[in-house]
Amino acid sequence: MFFQSLFESNLNNKFFFQEILYYPEIASTSDLVWQLNDDKSKFFNNLLVFTDNQTNGRGRGSNKWFSFPGKSITCSFLINSFLEDDQFNLHALLVPLLIVKAIKKIALINVQIKWPNDIVYDGKKLGGVLIETRGINKKLNIGVGLNVNELKQDFPSELYSKATSIREITGYPIQREPLLAIFFNELEMIIKKFDRDTIIKDWMKHCAHIDKKVSFNYNGKQIVGNFKSVNKFGQAIINYNNQLIKYDGFIKIL
Repeated sequence: MFFQSLFESNLNNKFFFQEILYYPEIASTSDLVWQLNDDKSKFFNNLLVFTDNQTNGRGRGSNKWFSFPGKSITCSFLINSFLEDDQFNLHALLVPLLIVKAIKKIALINVQIKWPNDIVYDGKKLGGVLIETRGINKKLNIGVGLNVNELKQDFPSELYSKATSIREITGYPIQREPLLAIFFNELEMIIKKFDRDTIIKDWMKHCAHIDKKVSFNYNGKQIVGNFKSVNKFGQAIINYNNQLIKYDGFIKIL
């Protein structure tokens, strides 16, 4: 069970969220956030929805997100965009970076990021971020799925070689509530004082595939290039036949 009081006691700013809603079980936290946002009888600035058991979690595109009841972090939160229009893509870099920093603080392990916003360790997926936006007011619905206390046998057999958890890495369980609170404390500090150059530098330092070959779809063709960096607009820079391509989509590490 997720202990909301423990989570809130670890927040530096208990008023960061206007509303915090916990559900023992729900189909999708991201879907519920949009439903609440569309409810004209209510108005939310910052809203957090957390569940212990997400039964129909969404990933990037048509992908589903697996989570084991009571052992993972599965939440979505609604906030206003805090970046300028030309920096908007940097949200996708910033959120996973802050998750990596929170994991380092509470579990003392170094995990990495796969473009643009997957959390990985030793080639296995540890977590992911789904960012959606609607309308001209640029509200962000940010979904976070993070494997925290799962054991290998908790994952479906087809994920044994693809997924891991913080507990599998460290060998001991982690309290989810302080971990999530640390992430939001980091986010609040960034919102107050954003430094684009530092964010890009830190993201690059934690990237799992700098100078590695990646496969990606470009102009309707699947091609292979070398992942070089990200630019100031939050776009990937990939070297293809000595041409530097700016890219926003999905990549596969080869």
